[in-house]
Amino acid sequence: MPEQRTLILVLGMHRSGTSVLTRVLNLLGADLGTKLLQQQPDINARGFWEHEQLIAINEDLLSMLGRSWYDFQPLPRRWGADDRISTLMVRAVDFLQQAFADNALLAAIKDPRLCLLLPFWKEAAQRAGWRPVIVLATRAPWEVSASLCRRDPMDSASANLLWLRYTRDSEQASRDLPRSRVDYAALLKDWETLLERTGKELDIAWPHSVEEAREAVAAEIDPGLYHQREVPGETKSQLETMAEQAYKLMQAEKPDHAALNTIWEDFDRFLQECAVLAASLQEANHRLFSITNELQALGTSHQQALEVIAQKDRQLEGLAGELEHAVSVVEKRDEQLQKLASELEHAGTVVKERDAQLKQLQDGCHKLRSHVAIKLVAKLFSLDSK
Repeated sequence: MPEQRTLILVLGMHRSGTSVLTRVLNLLGADLGTKLLQQQPDINARGFWEHEQLIAINEDLLSMLGRSWYDFQPLPRRWGADDRISTLMVRAVDFLQQAFADNALLAAIKDPRLCLLLPFWKEAAQRAGWRPVIVLATRAPWEVSASLCRRDPMDSASANLLWLRYTRDSEQASRDLPRSRVDYAALLKDWETLLERTGKELDIAWPHSVEEAREAVAAEIDPGLYHQREVPGETKSQLETMAEQAYKLMQAEKPDHAALNTIWEDFDRFLQECAVLAASLQEANHRLFSITNELQALGTSHQQALEVIAQKDRQLEGLAGELEHAVSVVEKRDEQLQKLASELEHAGTVVKERDAQLKQLQDGCHKLRSHVAIKLVAKLFSLDSK
């Protein structure tokens, strides 16, 4: 019998420490594939550790269902039975069969959208021959809210609604799978204890032991990146109260599902009772994100234009340097030509002087020849007379 291949699905709300958790799993031996999303210094300087193809499939699936990652409304009823999903399921199965090394017995995928789409990926994993297991990444909702509001055009009410939506869907949909919970603050404080417990709960023998990975993990976990260490305020809204209660219940060694179900039912009832306001808030969020995306696109175009201008400036500077060199060469050539002209003029003067001297010599020769001739003639006449 071939060895069982295990796929860890990291489920966690945005800004919940899923990136550092996934990196730790990777250092313990979980294959993440190669085509990973590039890090962004202002958002996630250490990297997202998310596979590009996974994100693309999730984006297409949410779009097909009329949703975006920042929608806190539930997905349509019986969305998994939508006939249009079959094409995406083929893509997902192919991705899970092709993304990792052929000999990988342990792999992990991470994208916060998995919280909303877990039933789809559970089926895809099983079809692709993987045993799906779950790591629930949690973080205090007030910290998540602060981080989201800092990164995105979002208010605290929307952030808490999102935390409840992602946490509710992932917690309920993963109850029938082997799962372990890892909290962000605890991970930064004592990752070794947490991951040893996670291995036992998921029946995973880490390819690289905690001892072997200790130094590499220590280099990756930077407590200095733990921002928004807020504490819950004394005065809380109904949403903040629900989120805090759910978070505290999930920190228990054995979460009380009945108590959690009560909170999830309260959350559903809250959305139903505030349906008009919730729809308006969601529409406002869509507009804000649309405007933000347009501004980012304009900013990107502006930055590209600035880079082109800077490149042209560098080219002009290079041309100016070449022109300055050419002018210097021309000036040197002018000096040489002036010198040659001066030498030529001097040579001309010398030639004129030589010509004058030659003419004088020629004149002298003519006179001498005439004088000699006269004397010879005279002498001849003298001889004749004798």
